[in-house]
Amino acid sequence: MKEFIKSIRDTLGSLSRRFGLASLPLFFTALVFLDYAFRWVYAGAAGGTRLLSLKPMAFTGCWALLITCLIALLPRLGRRIAMGALGVFFAFLVVLHGVMYNVFGHFFSFADMNFAGDGAKFFSWTYFRLPKKMYFFVLVFLLMVAAAMVLAQKPKAAGRRLWIRRGCALALVPLCLLGLGFTHQRLMPEESYVMTWDASVDQDALVYRSFTDTNRSMKLTGLYQYTARNFAVSFGIGTDARSAEELTEIFESRVLPAANEFSGSLRGKNLMLVMLESIDTWMARPEYMPNFCRLMDEGVEFTDFYTPLFLSAGTFNTEIITQTGLVPPAVGMPNSGYSTNAFPLSLANLFKGEGYRVNSFHPASPGIYSRGSIHENLGFEKYHSYTDMGMDDYQLDSQMLRDFDSMTAGDSFYTYIITYSGHGPYTEEMGNIAAPHLEKARRAVEESGVTSTPENMEEYTRAVAHAMETDQFIGGLMDRLEESGLLKDTALLFYADHYGKYMSDKEFIAQLKGVRAGTPELYHTPCVLVGAGLEPVKVDKTVCSLDVAPTIADLFGLDAPLNYYAGESVFSPGEGLVPFPNGGWYDGETYFTGGEGTQTGEDHRAAELIQRVETSMEAVRTDYFRSWGK
Repeated sequence: MKEFIKSIRDTLGSLSRRFGLASLPLFFTALVFLDYAFRWVYAGAAGGTRLLSLKPMAFTGCWALLITCLIALLPRLGRRIAMGALGVFFAFLVVLHGVMYNVFGHFFSFADMNFAGDGAKFFSWTYFRLPKKMYFFVLVFLLMVAAAMVLAQKPKAAGRRLWIRRGCALALVPLCLLGLGFTHQRLMPEESYVMTWDASVDQDALVYRSFTDTNRSMKLTGLYQYTARNFAVSFGIGTDARSAEELTEIFESRVLPAANEFSGSLRGKNLMLVMLESIDTWMARPEYMPNFCRLMDEGVEFTDFYTPLFLSAGTFNTEIITQTGLVPPAVGMPNSGYSTNAFPLSLANLFKGEGYRVNSFHPASPGIYSRGSIHENLGFEKYHSYTDMGMDDYQLDSQMLRDFDSMTAGDSFYTYIITYSGHGPYTEEMGNIAAPHLEKARRAVEESGVTSTPENMEEYTRAVAHAMETDQFIGGLMDRLEESGLLKDTALLFYADHYGKYMSDKEFIAQLKGVRAGTPELYHTPCVLVGAGLEPVKVDKTVCSLDVAPTIADLFGLDAPLNYYAGESVFSPGEGLVPFPNGGWYDGETYFTGGEGTQTGEDHRAAELIQRVETSMEAVRTDYFRSWGK
């Protein structure tokens, strides 16, 4: 054995002596290779490749050269350790980006760490079904790094080559930094340019400044600049917040539409807001969810409703948006802030001010996403978890009806309900949800005409079974309201927290929805308002989750200045627009990103919409409403 080890050591030493000069160039090449391979595999995530565009090329080249130069300054053992550590780190980062894209449809952001602990509770190995070529490229990268480590030379006794290498490395470091700084400034808009919100704003500049659209940011910058820039933005390094006076000026300058024919039409009625976990348009079929589909036929259905996601925690994202009317900042805001910041215009606070009983209900523990403290801070009297509702299995929505009396307590009540059973993964890991409905789901799926791989169809069938459990709750809730005589005085708004993103195959999700991956139509979700004597009608206006709070405030005649909300009442005159984290918007027909051009003329409303979103995020991040109205 000793002779074998000596033989290996001699072989490695011989390779190092003969090819040692290739060590650093090989490591540099490995870094460039990983970035280009990663962005090529996920080119569709960002709407097309930019592998040969100047800015990402400059960022990648400068970062790879800078890292290589810094490693060159180290002794051989230090070089090997640094190469190995960085190689493993970047390989892990690429896989992490792939897993995040597989689950959430976007790449990893350091801001996601705010929700990492809660999100890990829903971990599944199915999320590691990345493209095989990505795993292959990661393996090639690691082999290149390992080869560079083996070839790392021991300095000659005279040290001449050592000093030449270090001298060249030191000379290149400032050039790399200069290149990074210059390219950064070319993308970073001037502050005055941002503050004016001119209709000719360059979307690339807005995306790079806010860095909330991770997919497009990766496309603009490449892996290494993305990592550095995302870290800085996520933790508020080098960013300045607008003053309260500036925010007030923006809020107050907004021109609001006049009252509409529906304003105040539900004044004094009870309200139940029911957010449906992962219930997508492809689940809302009569053979899968007969109770929910009946409501869409009998109520006010918003046929073009969308739930844009600004946070990786999709449920929490829509929860905050629909309860406060504000947009949660994707970066620079710890989860604890929602437990301490002031939200005087939240629906719970507004209804409480009108004398309503206000309570929230969700099976999950109060510690998940800190809902117990956050809901109390939003104005709810109590957050009712599965223990409060007397549930045996917190994952079964139908068991929430055991606490129906608490849901309808008081002469007037505002009740917020979040369902659970639609959650993924759709595997044996959550088989207790599917079990009561699985045979029925298999029969319905067989008759549906949907086809795909056996793996996809098994997930699809289980997803349908999950939806059936939620539908059982919906039917039971409506029956209880009817039996108790409350339905005539109670309006219910059912909407989804996000599209059904827990299927492993993202292309299959797009196929089920009949859309192209990465387009706004992916975020199209069901939404219907029923009860309280409302007549059936189809509202075709393009609206979204940002419009929920101002719509409720408008319908119930609540005392709220609607110019402080990010959205507007869905019954306001004019066409609707849906904002997205990349600074783009959707008008129901065309998706505008401005990436290849600028906004023009008729896009003035879109520029105003982007301003509302940015200002709303800033208000939440800085706790603007703490001193509002004082």
